[in-house]
Amino acid sequence: MKPSELFGVFVRVAGFLIVIYGMYEIWSGIDNFGENLLSAGQDDNSDQASSLIYFVFGIPSLFVGAICFFLADWIVRLTYRNPTL
Repeated sequence: MKPSELFGVFVRVAGFLIVIYGMYEIWSGIDNFGENLLSAGQDDNSDQASSLIYFVFGIPSLFVGAICFFLADWIVRLTYRNPTL
């Protein structure tokens, strides 16, 4: 396996893991939003974490992970260009 092919595999795996992390953050944000709605209906004034921070990290990481996963060939071509003399 050539180094460029191995780098392409690494970029795809990294993109996949970033997508999984983004989906986890978004799901946690939805879960936290639901918990905040339930606690607001029960007149509970405990300190609940804001669900906005989950979406602030989740949506961009989902986007960046998808770019890394689907454009891995383009990233490899940018990294391992053929030198023209």
